[in-house]
Amino acid sequence: MSDDRVYCSDLCLAAGEPMLGTAVEVDVWLLLEYKPTWKPKALEDNDLAPRTRDWLGRTLAAIAESGRKARAQFIRRPELDTDETTLFIAEEGALKRFRSLGYDEIQGLGLDSPGFEEVQETHYFVCTNGQRDLCCARYGLPAYAELRSLAGNRTWQTTHLGGHRFAPNVLVLPQGAIYGRVFPKKTADFVKTIEAGALSTDHLRGRSAYSPEAQVAEALLDGARKLRAVDGGTVTFETASGIATLDIQPAATPLEIIASCGRTEPEAVFPLQPVGRPRRETA
Repeated sequence: MSDDRVYCSDLCLAAGEPMLGTAVEVDVWLLLEYKPTWKPKALEDNDLAPRTRDWLGRTLAAIAESGRKARAQFIRRPELDTDETTLFIAEEGALKRFRSLGYDEIQGLGLDSPGFEEVQETHYFVCTNGQRDLCCARYGLPAYAELRSLAGNRTWQTTHLGGHRFAPNVLVLPQGAIYGRVFPKKTADFVKTIEAGALSTDHLRGRSAYSPEAQVAEALLDGARKLRAVDGGTVTFETASGIATLDIQPAATPLEIIASCGRTEPEAVFPLQPVGRPRRETA
């Protein structure tokens, strides 16, 4: 039987919507293993014990009070049958991990608690929450399977990363970048690029620690290394050849897109794009 359903990811790809500048802004990622079935709003609707839910809420609130943007995700690897529970925390280009039996030990943790181990290896987190959006299962699950064949246990399923229409979506840590349209036939080249320490610009939505304008500028400036400043749409990076500044603005003409499989009415988006050429100062 043919599948006559229309999927938002297919519509987005057909419309040619650019992905740059669409990554959710996050300073601190908190990824907690939760193995049961994920509901549409998994972080809010789950069977975690009250103490664990309270710990998660307190931790996110403390990060927000420090002026940083935090985001929690559930993660799992369904094919592994273990009693271990894993917690990852990623911030400022670093990734650390805490492993325990169950959640009791996690409930007493702070971001700087001893017991975390530094993780140097690249990890891949693929959005597969089909109850949130059909595209996340339809495209995320095959991408997850292919990434697992390439990166093994460094690959995890995760809950909603935002941007269903760019599925399959992948968060890469400690790099801190979100990627879209990581289809199985392209995953080998994708992993090769990431493992070499580079951004996969063909799939890049943006580095989550940056504003949308900086996400776009980083991808368009050759040799971008360190973000110096963002002033409205004007972004300045240190690059391999000196200081470079690029102006980023929304497109003048919108694209009409279907943002998710649960919607039928199109909405207007204004993709970010460069204005003029980079202005450069030699070091």
